[in-house]
Amino acid sequence: MIFGSHGAAKTLLELGLIDEFLLTICPVVLGSGKSAFDGAVEKVKLKLLSSRTLDSGIIATRYELVK
Repeated sequence: MIFGSHGAAKTLLELGLIDEFLLTICPVVLGSGKSAFDGAVEKVKLKLLSSRTLDSGIIATRYELVK
């Protein structure tokens, strides 16, 4: 499990060593920002396994990679 490490996650994804993503969606609109993977990897299809809305409005999601 890796938390918040863009470089490590990108490398592991490129090597085919990631099978799940736990992503947190925060209800904030930004005018700009950095892409999580910034086009460094091929398109990856994900299947939603679960989602949960927290009292704060944050949505916690769990996805598996579709191979």
